[in-house]
Amino acid sequence: MSDHDDFLRQVEHTWRVGLIGNPVAHSFSPRFQQAAFNALQIPARYELWPTPAEQLIERIRSLCEEDCLGANVTIPYKEAVLPLLDKVDPLATRIGAVNTIVRQDDYLCGYNTDAMGLLYALYEEGLGERSETGQISLAGYTLILLGAGGAARGAAFALAQANIDRLIILNRHLERAQLLAAEVQQVYEGPIFCLNDASFLIPHGNSIIINATSLGLHGDVSPLPAEILDRFDSDTFVYDMIYNPSQTYLLCQARIMGLRVANGLSMLLHQGALAFNLWTKHPAPLDVMRAALL
Repeated sequence: MSDHDDFLRQVEHTWRVGLIGNPVAHSFSPRFQQAAFNALQIPARYELWPTPAEQLIERIRSLCEEDCLGANVTIPYKEAVLPLLDKVDPLATRIGAVNTIVRQDDYLCGYNTDAMGLLYALYEEGLGERSETGQISLAGYTLILLGAGGAARGAAFALAQANIDRLIILNRHLERAQLLAAEVQQVYEGPIFCLNDASFLIPHGNSIIINATSLGLHGDVSPLPAEILDRFDSDTFVYDMIYNPSQTYLLCQARIMGLRVANGLSMLLHQGALAFNLWTKHPAPLDVMRAALL
């Protein structure tokens, strides 16, 4: 047991961690984060902190209190919290979004665990290779990213550092896709193609399609027409960042066509495990957290 573990367990109070966003009631985070704290006997309580915009500054200030380990941040504040923090990790700065805040020595430090969480989720599905240092390589794969918003930004920068062969960004507003591509190109030497019409999408072998849009949250709506999806080889993998509902229309279409699919629950798990490690300096009990999610 490390000195830090002793410190976490021997405090007289219960540590507080929470999810900042609006809304947050739908979140699965308390379910598996609390299970992790309990498994390691760390006296901490993971809470939901619904926060209207006018209360965001006050909420961030409250993270400086001595009984607070930090917080997760979700929609719509992942970008808004950046100027409210003392330090921001370089990757989170490049992405322009923070989803994890850690109180360290009276400073609030911002991180983005979504990016690595996505890579770990893909690796868990048998895609790519993992080095001894934990880095994920997706060399040999073509990545088709649906969307160019906040979630897509994190995905794009994560994929860029994973040595993919090429990145194709499909977004209904071409200029937004091009702006994202220009930023990613600063850290990625491979080719990036931007499209606003799926009919121009040319399938490549070893393709991974990632939905980073909100299409699919409600109803029978897909970000990729079935006739376009049907062009892809059977080895294509389709990943939807949405995890509730567990089966989006895109995933249903892809499964019917014989493609391998997965929803965003694995990304939620891995980004949460990385956040847990940042708060506690302890490896997350991944099996415990996974069991709590299922």
